[in-house]
Amino acid sequence: MGFALVVLLFFNSCSSDDPFDFSLDPTCGRNISFIIEVSPEGTGNVSKSEFVYSEGLDGLMPTQVVEFFATPKEGYQFKKWDLDPITDKIENPFSLVPCKMSSTIKTVRVTAMFEKIED
Repeated sequence: MGFALVVLLFFNSCSSDDPFDFSLDPTCGRNISFIIEVSPEGTGNVSKSEFVYSEGLDGLMPTQVVEFFATPKEGYQFKKWDLDPITDKIENPFSLVPCKMSSTIKTVRVTAMFEKIED
């Protein structure tokens, strides 16, 4: 006589605190607002795009990615991203994954920092 062991897993949210907790919602229920700025004003532009890719559990876990790209105006060059309240970045473009961010973050100020090209 044999027996079967059935394990049911219920996943309802994503949390960086629990590596086994995930959601089929690519945003993990996080509604993060992004305030986009350029400094100094008028020295460049920022574009933002969002997409969903699959990771984890053999690609079954959809994850939202937000990507930012800075384009300097003539005579300027990109210097860095000033991100509040998270760590600044120097990569351009750079991406954020809301599911991997602290659940306490509700708003991120994204400032593209440019500098004048020295002759």
